[in-house]
Amino acid sequence: MPYLQVLTYPRPNLTVARARLKQLQKLGVTHVSFGGRTKIGRLGLVGIGTVSIVVRATVDGEERALKIRRYDANRSSMYEEYRLTGVANRVGVGAYAYSASRDFMLMQLVEGEEIEDHFRAIRGVGTRGRVREIIHRLLNQCRKLDLIALDHGQLSDLRKHVIMAGDEPYIIDFESSGIGRTPKNVTTAAQHLLIGGRPASMVRRVLGIKSYEPVLDALKRYKRDMSDENYVLLLNTLGITT
Repeated sequence: MPYLQVLTYPRPNLTVARARLKQLQKLGVTHVSFGGRTKIGRLGLVGIGTVSIVVRATVDGEERALKIRRYDANRSSMYEEYRLTGVANRVGVGAYAYSASRDFMLMQLVEGEEIEDHFRAIRGVGTRGRVREIIHRLLNQCRKLDLIALDHGQLSDLRKHVIMAGDEPYIIDFESSGIGRTPKNVTTAAQHLLIGGRPASMVRRVLGIKSYEPVLDALKRYKRDMSDENYVLLLNTLGITT
């Protein structure tokens, strides 16, 4: 303790922890370090979710993010999330997934802040252009996922699923993603940012959008027909030219 509790969170189990240490060795992990605002006891974490917790790990001298499957997770392994993250990676979306075992996944370590906090910190000349470009980058990533029919499943609240590294958004946590169902990445992300999410009123004010009705109409058109034309119309509604 307290490392045992991290390895088998939320219920310490020595037998399971020993088996998991063997997995870490096979993945090439040489060090695990603890730092972050989220805490388990006195140990800091990169993050904690319903399926996994995230800490820092070193492999081949490089620092990476290590996702540890929670002992009470409703997933039998990390393999499916690893596979789906890899699908997103192939179209240039998401933090890169390096490898996985039953209980772990090694990923690119992306450090930054929540998108709403990032928007609020932007000040001065060029604010509108910067916010508009960030939204453009994020929606383009969502569009790529829509085009390959990979639905993220959790973009209706971007706070825990998008990390801003500078002005570059990274979509993370593909644990609830699916292929084959109707993708809703553009529509759910745009609704959070511009219509019903916590940053929506601020974002509309910064972009000079007086009413969300034109945005909502554009999203409805895109939802009915996810064509290139309707996607461009949505961007134009936001003042984004392509």
